[in-house]
Amino acid sequence: VLSDDQAELIANMARGFSLNANAKGLIFDGIPEAVVRAEYCGIACQSRIDFYSHEHGVIDLKTCDDLTWFEADAKRYGYAYQMAFYRAMVRIATGNTVPVHFIAIEKKVPFRCGVWRVSDQLLDACQAENEASIERMKRYIETDIWLTGYEEIRVFDSF
Repeated sequence: VLSDDQAELIANMARGFSLNANAKGLIFDGIPEAVVRAEYCGIACQSRIDFYSHEHGVIDLKTCDDLTWFEADAKRYGYAYQMAFYRAMVRIATGNTVPVHFIAIEKKVPFRCGVWRVSDQLLDACQAENEASIERMKRYIETDIWLTGYEEIRVFDSF
């Protein structure tokens, strides 16, 4: 059950989405909430992709406060790592390397909507980091020694 305010917000966001032809085109035909299960790096994994299109690949829907800062938010929250995982799972399941897109919609006036194609180079780099993390996790499980990555003194030199 939604409150009146929640229903109004969703309707406004839907209107903002409907004004972006690229966003509408990406999810014209495909599978919403697509589930992919596969063995990845020797571990049984599952992903739930917001939308999968045979033509456009992985499409992830994001909400944000201000579309101007979406790219900074995506970097801060590590969205590319999530998308690299989804792309890798689709590759295992289908044998195809697919494109990846974000559709971001503001949660406040003017409810702007934007579309980004995530670069293959970024996804490749994030996939390599994901796989290295999975290998570390497997070692931690085997040894029951869980390192944090902060065992050494670090240098702080940012302004």
